[in-house]
Amino acid sequence: MKIGIIGHGRFGKLWTKLMGEFGEVVIHDKENNNLELVLNVDILFLLVPISEIKNVCREIADKLDEKTIVVDACSVKVKPVEEMKSELKHHQPIIATHPLFGPDSVNRSGLEGQKIVVSSIRVTEQQLEMLENILKKMKLEIIHETPEEHDKQMASSQALVHFLGRGLSDLNLKEQDISTPDYQSLLKINDLVNNDTQQLFFDMQLYNPYAKEMRQNLIDSLKNLESKIETY
Repeated sequence: MKIGIIGHGRFGKLWTKLMGEFGEVVIHDKENNNLELVLNVDILFLLVPISEIKNVCREIADKLDEKTIVVDACSVKVKPVEEMKSELKHHQPIIATHPLFGPDSVNRSGLEGQKIVVSSIRVTEQQLEMLENILKKMKLEIIHETPEEHDKQMASSQALVHFLGRGLSDLNLKEQDISTPDYQSLLKINDLVNNDTQQLFFDMQLYNPYAKEMRQNLIDSLKNLESKIETY
């Protein structure tokens, strides 16, 4: 099996290593200019920021082998799916995924049992099975969900958590002698989310259609709580 990867950031490097067990891997990014080779593969993973999906699909649309299965791994699903469907040829197989893990969580807890969301967009059962056989051999837990439901749930489980984490980082919280376990949990959230790039943070906030409402609900809740404290 030939596997192509466009994008070689932190997650791209992890995925390249993992995919090496299942076939020949070809990488294309700014440092490895293998565009022609990466398009003639069985499965092509687009591991680029959400904001770059449209341009990448537009660039490769006319050059892709019609049997190549295109798979994204964005942390938002509605927008990338719309852009893959609109920019790629109507016959191009598409699967949307979101690995709910990254290099830090794999280093911390291992790969087995980690979760990945899979949305079958435009593929046959055999093509979907090709990808899922790999994921099962990796011992990942596969969650089948629509892009819309994915984004609704991720607005609270990811976008909100990263919003909190980035906000906490501005407070410059540090380890201190006098603290509770709850304070340690705050520090952990801060550390976990701030290893990710700012581009990932802004992309998940701007491109998840449900994230803005979730952020506003939190802000309104905090303002309401502050008002209650002031008038208690």
